Amino acid sequence: MIQTTSTHPILLALDTSTADMSVALFRGDELLLESSSHVERNHSMYLIPAIQEMLVTLGLKPADIEAVAAGVGPGSYTGIRIGVTVAKTFAWTRNLPLIGVSSLEALALGACRLPEAQETRKCWVVPLMDARRGQAFSAVYETGESGLRCVAPDAIRLIAPWVEELAQMAGQESSGPDRVLFVGETGMHMDSLQRFSELYPSSSIVAGHALQAQDVGRLALVRLQQGQTEDIHGFVPNYTQLPEAEVKLKQKASDV
Repeated sequence: MIQTTSTHPILLALDTSTADMSVALFRGDELLLESSSHVERNHSMYLIPAIQEMLVTLGLKPADIEAVAAGVGPGSYTGIRIGVTVAKTFAWTRNLPLIGVSSLEALALGACRLPEAQETRKCWVVPLMDARRGQAFSAVYETGESGLRCVAPDAIRLIAPWVEELAQMAGQESSGPDRVLFVGETGMHMDSLQRFSELYPSSSIVAGHALQAQDVGRLALVRLQQGQTEDIHGFVPNYTQLPEAEVKLKQKASDV
């Protein structure tokens, strides 16, 4: 696995796991520039031009980049595939360290900057990415002085039973969270989130926070410093489930 020898490496971080596209450039721990935009299904059209524009703005060249990080999902199949492919190709052609991070963890990390997360002693952050048909990609992270602690790992979940499971989990803790903060693509699941507030009457808040590449970068920098880089050729997205087209293809094949 490739390592960087620089103490303040220039890191390119990106995420394309949702309808939003986000790109950031770091020099060491310093965020130099970030660009986020809503591109729906057009990540392939806008990602590379966005990277090029940021480099020009900062007076940098592609050769100045010393490490690459990407959100690996879960999320939009097409979106994740594009982001991971760009990051993988960039790292491979320039022999750079490559770091993959959970897009849900990055979403949760960004939410930690929200006042709703900071004003409580113990907060659970529940990132949500819509997976259609009453489902969401989700996880649970607990905020703390040492960073995020994973309470429940990334998975695709039916949202209605998921909020009931969350309420049960929170109630079983010896000292439950003071607040449960839902972030991400929450709009289409408001009925279920309202149900959670009824099941777990402690403070429950839904916040409009979108995933940002700076949080992919911050998670990646920690792993880079610890030498936790990816095997470029084995680097793949975390789809969590098969794309619908592949499911139908498998079903069709099994019926033959």
